[in-house]
Amino acid sequence: METTIILLLIGFGAGFYIRGLRAKTEAANAKRHADALDQQIATLRREIVAMHGAESRRLDEVARRKRFFEENDISDVENQIRFISQTELRAVRPVNKEAVRVLYALDEWIVTHRPDWRMAFEVSMGAFIKTSYDPEDRMQKAAFSSYNSKRVDFLLIDRFGQPMLVVEYNGTGHDLSDDAPGRMEVKRLALARAGIPLVEIPAKTSKSDIVRMVADTVLAT
Repeated sequence: METTIILLLIGFGAGFYIRGLRAKTEAANAKRHADALDQQIATLRREIVAMHGAESRRLDEVARRKRFFEENDISDVENQIRFISQTELRAVRPVNKEAVRVLYALDEWIVTHRPDWRMAFEVSMGAFIKTSYDPEDRMQKAAFSSYNSKRVDFLLIDRFGQPMLVVEYNGTGHDLSDDAPGRMEVKRLALARAGIPLVEIPAKTSKSDIVRMVADTVLAT
């Protein structure tokens, strides 16, 4: 009987000890799992904070760019007024000294030979050459954009405002840019396609030769 009781006590103690070890192991595992979860949560929090910071910086940059665009949008009338108000402007000659000789020679020829004609200078080609309007034709839009901003030195019109002659003076300031020859070629083509005669006057051409070149071209048309 005593032996049985001793064995029972030993079994109970062993069982208790084993359960205690299991409990400690489970507790340790639970703690490690909890610590791992805490680390994951901390990492996620840092990532969320970083993402919020990045998004905040992105939104700030978007807002900055928007403000910059709005403050510098040249199509906005208020900006145009501000730009002009903050800048010093001065009057300059619309034509250079060499071209003035051509201007007066043309003016005298008009007074003598075509008194009902008038002359303008530095005229945008888009003001007197148009394509046949078709909003669906991309080629027409591309063609107009190709010559629209280019200017002619002198434009002669009749009493009805019809373009009659273009005069280009190829003086010392005419070929300052590398693309000047190409730009001139575009002008020639656009004028020819529109049926507007062109006179190109070389530098240092005398007044009499200017008059002769203009007269010959007008009489030939």
